[in-house]
Formats: sequence, C-alpha cells, structure tokens
Amino acid sequence: MDVKNELNDKFLSQDFGNNDRISENLNSYRLFASGYARIENAIAVLSDLKERKSYIYYGGMAQTLGMDTKSQCRCVDSIWEDEIFRCISPRDMERKHLEELKFIHFIRTKTKQDYSNYYLSSVLTMIDRECHRHLVRHRVFYVGIQPNGSIRLALCLYNLTDDKSDTKSYICESVSGKVLPLEQHNCNDLVSKREKEILRFIDEGMLSKEISESLSISIHTVNRHRQNILLKLCASNSIEACRIAKQLNLI
Repeated sequence: MDVKNELNDKFLSQDFGNNDRISENLNSYRLFASGYARIENAIAVLSDLKERKSYIYYGGMAQTLGMDTKSQCRCVDSIWEDEIFRCISPRDMERKHLEELKFIHFIRTKTKQDYSNYYLSSVLTMIDRECHRHLVRHRVFYVGIQPNGSIRLALCLYNLTDDKSDTKSYICESVSGKVLPLEQHNCNDLVSKREKEILRFIDEGMLSKEISESLSISIHTVNRHRQNILLKLCASNSIEACRIAKQLNLI
C-alpha cells in the first residue's frame, strides 16, 4: 500500500458517528473556501471525508496553471483533488503525501479540541500545460472535528509564490504562531524504544512468544506493547503498524 492509499484508509475508516453539527455548518466552510480562493487568487479545496466528496474553488492562479476554469467551483466524488495533483511534480507529490501522513500522526498526539489549531505548510513545484514550473505554497488544515475526535473536513489551500528562500515544510500552531520544522518532527517520540524493538521483531515475522523470550519479558507485556503500538500508530493490525513505522522511519 502506498502512502496515498494509507492516508485514504485512515481518513475513510474513521467512525464519524451520527452527529450532524458539521453537516449543518458545511455551507459556512464552503463559503470560507470560496471567499479565500477569490480574494487570494488561490485554489481552495474543501474535502468532506464522511461524504467522500470535495469542493474545489478556483481563483486566478488556476488560469496560470492552465486549468479548466469555466466554473469557479467544482464538486468531485473523491476526497482527493486529482486534477490539481496532476500538476504537481511526481517527486513533490510523493513528499506531499508522506508529510501529510506525518502531520496526521502529529495532531493525533494533541487533544481533539486543538486539532484545528495546527496546519501543515509546504512548498510544491507545479507544472502548467506549457511545462513551465511554478512554486506553490500548500497548506493543510483539518477542520470540522467530530466529538469523538474523527476528522470530518480537510481544507487545502494553494497559493503561487516567488519566494525561493522559504521552501521548507513545517507545522504551525496558529494560535501562538509557533513553527515546528517538519524535519524536527521525525515521529521518533510516537513510540518508545521498547516498542520499536518489538516492531522490528514483528516485522521479522516473530510471534509474541518468541519476542518475549528474546527480550526476557512476559507474553502479557509483549501483547500490551503491541496494543499500545496499534493505538499510537492508528493501525488496525500489526502488518499495517509495521508498514506505517517504515514510512515514518521508526524502524
């Protein structure tokens, strides 16, 4: 499973519950996205992860990239803005998805009330129809948080930039303005040293009994660590946990 599919699985497998408060406020979020695209000449994408659709709003930069802008808004039956993705260089596309996976794991370490206070910012190279390259500042916000902590809405903002001196990716806490360079958030603190050892053994195909003997700990302790690993990595099983751990450079 590649990183995009990993993200897709994490978003769509959430328990959204029966709370319709976000649905009632969806138009407010759509108005914000539309207004931002128009005022900033940007592209704004509001993705409804529960309904599995996205609303794409086109500002002036869409014409610069040679996109079809007959309509200022387009609704697609996907949580991904593939029309925009096709303009992003393949190398940056892979990096974008990996950074978003790291961001998901970062905000999961925060309280659900604080999810919307953080955003991920990165610079991507986008290529227009005439093969001209453009730098674009891309920001991701998770909004519309459900009472159980599931993420209902994702807002992606794309702005053209000519600032070649500021191309690093970072996480920003928007209330204080504090910036955490993404390379500093290497996810190493997501799991403990012991849990990393157990992850490596699991990845080698070892059973809990074999792991307990190798580490001289009880099977009960091994199984407790395994459950903690699944919770911390938001994984549904050990195979998925190992895959995520490798993508996050934990093992």
